[in-house]
Amino acid sequence: FGIVSRLTDQKGIELLEKTIEGFVSDNQIRFTMLGTGSKEYEGYFQYLASKYPTRVFVHIGYNNTISHRIVAACDFLLVPSKFEPCGLTQMYALKYGTIPLVRHTGGLADTVKEYDPNTKQGNGVVFHHYSAEDFASAMRRAVILYKLQPHWDNVIHNAFASDYSAKRCAERYSEVYTWAKEKV
Repeated sequence: FGIVSRLTDQKGIELLEKTIEGFVSDNQIRFTMLGTGSKEYEGYFQYLASKYPTRVFVHIGYNNTISHRIVAACDFLLVPSKFEPCGLTQMYALKYGTIPLVRHTGGLADTVKEYDPNTKQGNGVVFHHYSAEDFASAMRRAVILYKLQPHWDNVIHNAFASDYSAKRCAERYSEVYTWAKEKV
């Protein structure tokens, strides 16, 4: 599990602070973080890295190369934002086949859909309420999904197939414009 983010309240870091250690201490996950921001959050993640040196990697600051390596290497990318008007990080993750775990808000809600084992549709893991409990529930679902075949392969395939390119958006705009023009 990884996160590349500004360490601010907007990005939902308080939810991560309330939940991540339980998953790491139980040896359910390994965690990596790249970011900078609130000194309180920076200190917390440095504490985690020192307490769990074989399961937590933290880089305070920003480095474009490291950010892409983290996004590409993780199985899940955490984006627990309180609000997110657009969001690009989850789209980078999808292109790398990394599964975004996001809060259903703004652009995150537009681009990431909960994987459904029954329909085999969806490209991520989604939680709705801005709470540590809902975030932890999504983390547990992610851990289970990772162990389920063929569903793990299916969600990765769906991630790779996600297309939020400008070309696709322009084509959709053209379709809507043509529809509207015919209705006039």
